[in-house]
Amino acid sequence: MSITEAFILGAVQGATEFLPVSSSGHLAITSALLGVENTSLAFTIILHLGTLLAIVIAYKESVFNLIRSFFMMVGDVFRGKGFGFKEDKYRWYIVLLIVASIPAGIVGVFFGDVIDALFSSVYFVIITLSVTGVILIVGERIGAKAANKNIEDLSPVQAFGVGLFQMCAVLPGISRSGTTTVGGLTFGLKKDEALELSFLMALPAILGSLLLDIKDIIGTVMDLSVSVVGVGFVTSLVVGYFSINFFKKVVKKGSMAIFSIYLWVLSFMLLIIL
Repeated sequence: MSITEAFILGAVQGATEFLPVSSSGHLAITSALLGVENTSLAFTIILHLGTLLAIVIAYKESVFNLIRSFFMMVGDVFRGKGFGFKEDKYRWYIVLLIVASIPAGIVGVFFGDVIDALFSSVYFVIITLSVTGVILIVGERIGAKAANKNIEDLSPVQAFGVGLFQMCAVLPGISRSGTTTVGGLTFGLKKDEALELSFLMALPAILGSLLLDIKDIIGTVMDLSVSVVGVGFVTSLVVGYFSINFFKKVVKKGSMAIFSIYLWVLSFMLLIIL
């Protein structure tokens, strides 16, 4: 893989991880168009780590509070004070994030190989990209209704429901950010709260994927040059950070439907080209 290809793939990952257009689908299509066959799993994970850091930077206050609350909660448990979920909303966030991560985690563990095989089918990705467009239109209608919940107002059952939306996004071509945002809106979250939950849910999802593939990553990472790794990582980080802020502005204005149009046009053009 050349540095130019690493830059292109990093930019695609950074932009599409947070825009509701499916990073997995775009990476599969871009790799096919570039002729980069069998993109290293280690390189793909490195791109995801770049976007993970972008989330940490964009939501640094919430991430810091989650980490702080986690260690405070563990300390309270050892001191016999209990979990103290009522004392700090971020302690409740932790519970919700764990519950919301269960559905996708189960699918990833038991059906990971089947899902990985779908990445080689560009035509499957074209279909799922079109489906994502439909999901976003539905989300647009849901988001237009009155919503007044904050993240801490969700119940574990509702968090699990949002997790079911994320579970669908393990398929290449189904947008994780798009489906989880729609999931949050479905359960009455305010738009900015639905977005924050969506992005925070990406943290355990990316870290979980890293742990599941750690053996394969170790076996292939040495085949990558430092320059390729560095360019891919930095590009996905920088582009990802700006992508997060751009998507936040779009959702607040209520115009997610523009991404549906883009996905449908892209799917049609790919059917002609490929």
